[in-house]
Amino acid sequence: MQRYAAGRVGYTHETEIDQESKAAKDDRELVRLKGISTVRSSHELGRFSDHEHIEDIPTLDSQNSKAMAGKMNEVIKPLEWEDLRFPTKKESLDFLKRKLPILSWVPMTTKETFRADVVAGFTILVMVVPQGMSYANIVGIPLVYGLYSTMVPCLVYAALGGCRQGAVGPTALVAILTNAAIDGLLTEEECPAFFDGSQSGAQSEVCPEELAKLASLTAFITGILQIGGSIFQLGFIVQFMAQPVVSGFTSAAAFLIALTQVRNVLGFSIERSQFIYVTVGEISKNIHKTNPINAVLGFSFFFMLRSTSSIAKKYKYFAWLRPLAPLIMCVLGSVIVYAANLDTEHGVEVVGDVPSGLPPFSAPDVSDVGRVIAPSITIVVLSYLVASANAKTLAALNNYEVDAGQELFALGFINFIGSLFSGFPSTISFSRAAVANSVGAKTQLFGAVTGLGMILALVLLTPVFAYLPNFVLGSIVMSSVVNLVAYEDAIELWRTKKSDCLLWFLAFLGTLFLGILNGVLLAVSISLILVIYESVRPQVSLIWRVKGTTTFRSIKQAPNGEWVKSILIVRFGAPMYFANMAYIRDTLYAMIKKGNPEEIRYLILEMSPVISMDSSALHILEDMAKDFDTRGLQLCFANTGSRVFKLFTKAGFVQKLGEDWFQPSTAGAVSQCLIHQKMGHASGNVVNGVHIANPDDDGEEETKDTSV
Repeated sequence: MQRYAAGRVGYTHETEIDQESKAAKDDRELVRLKGISTVRSSHELGRFSDHEHIEDIPTLDSQNSKAMAGKMNEVIKPLEWEDLRFPTKKESLDFLKRKLPILSWVPMTTKETFRADVVAGFTILVMVVPQGMSYANIVGIPLVYGLYSTMVPCLVYAALGGCRQGAVGPTALVAILTNAAIDGLLTEEECPAFFDGSQSGAQSEVCPEELAKLASLTAFITGILQIGGSIFQLGFIVQFMAQPVVSGFTSAAAFLIALTQVRNVLGFSIERSQFIYVTVGEISKNIHKTNPINAVLGFSFFFMLRSTSSIAKKYKYFAWLRPLAPLIMCVLGSVIVYAANLDTEHGVEVVGDVPSGLPPFSAPDVSDVGRVIAPSITIVVLSYLVASANAKTLAALNNYEVDAGQELFALGFINFIGSLFSGFPSTISFSRAAVANSVGAKTQLFGAVTGLGMILALVLLTPVFAYLPNFVLGSIVMSSVVNLVAYEDAIELWRTKKSDCLLWFLAFLGTLFLGILNGVLLAVSISLILVIYESVRPQVSLIWRVKGTTTFRSIKQAPNGEWVKSILIVRFGAPMYFANMAYIRDTLYAMIKKGNPEEIRYLILEMSPVISMDSSALHILEDMAKDFDTRGLQLCFANTGSRVFKLFTKAGFVQKLGEDWFQPSTAGAVSQCLIHQKMGHASGNVVNGVHIANPDDDGEEETKDTSV
């Protein structure tokens, strides 16, 4: 095979020192005096020269070191077919405990934890009853479906969920996503009154019961997708959502949710829309229809809820107000309406009759899957993003761990089973989970208590909701979503990184003016563009020598370093593959062009961040090596990982370039270049076995084979 590099220059094994010529030993000594490490071949990867040894490092003995390495390797080792076998009894039990956390927390239950979980469960119950009905109102379906969407998910999550303080059920964000997904999808056969014009308003106002069926179908599809995602370990997809993008989208969604509730507070009807300009236009057009009593009471209740929330946060003595405030407002509002006959004499809208009893079993019509499959994907991603973040936060606060894959599995089942009992999509609620944690929930039992309490509420308490005014529900929603408008994030991003602040505003404005679903699509697209951009334009670091040492660092890490003559050392902070190699190649050629021929004779690629490489990147490196050979430049690699070095070896690149040009350290690579340069000093530069005339020489370039 044709070689286009010098190959071994001679100093490859320290055991061969006694056989070296005196001149070669002088050369080595010269390099040592320069403070550069001895040259080692690729066969010595992982070995240290004398000056690299550090004394008194606490280490495990050989047996324990191998045991620790084996444990860590189990985490990163890919599944091989030959590794498949029947599990042992212990492995089977561990698997069941992971998939059924109820098998773990039931044995942990004591009198103290039982008492704490019962208190937490009923606390969340009084909080979720008004919230659940409010969020059903956001979806545009009868309020009782908000209670259905709490009962079953709480019971299922208690058995399958891993977060001990995770309070599941309807949330404002998932509710508005569900409304955006299904409102307007009913056919003429399903909602004739909407199409013949006999009733005005959105489909959610004309045919709420039919829309509730679509909401349950959305929960069914969401659950199936989440279960499939957990089985195939697709939870990593949410990592493509950049935090500024998610924050901007969530803030815009919260803003839209608050605007949709203005009609309940002011007391007039407006067209439902996920576009801010439509909603604002409707409010402006109908503002003259405002019911003064409704508006005064609505805003009063809103400010009371905000005040109680602030007081509960500031004073521990009033912490009980945080979970109880919504229920107190519901009771107070119902009493005011009933006592003053506001519903009959002043036109204040109330909830009216709420069906009592348990939710009916409702098998979804799978023939309609095509209508909701696309928006269901959006709900899957965002609900899991919210749930996983909440679960990890709560687990960290209480010193335990949660399995993100198991959380996705549990979310899938709460939606799948919940859909069979008329529920719409649910996830972990941050506000209710925070309350559960603050009141001392210890295990998932508290969720089961909430679910059982909801059964009692559905059977016994629904007549109480007849006089519940809509302005109370609207004020509860508005108070809840105010905290989701993360304007502080935008301010902080502007202070720390303005480009991320721009992303926040793009997601925020895109969601406001393009709609919820299009806003999600825009947010995901922006996130993917960021990932691709960062991938195809990896970070570039210039490396130089730290003064007086054999250590080499980035010029940003060591601003007072020294540049090694005629050597350019570059590090790219990403794997090399087809998408970023054009940028890498162009950057290297631009650097070489910027330097004079006398200033750059050797190019060292520091490869420690390059954990993988594809064939396209390999071919480009081979072409660059050939081109450098014609230019009188030498390519050298330092700190090449075992996976990449194996690729180089299989492709014959190591043999072509020469093993000495693959060094286990940057110092070793610099030493190799300096020795190679010194050997060519007698008559110009010897590069790749070819003599290159010095730039100051007159006459034509002379070539002479000097390969060893």
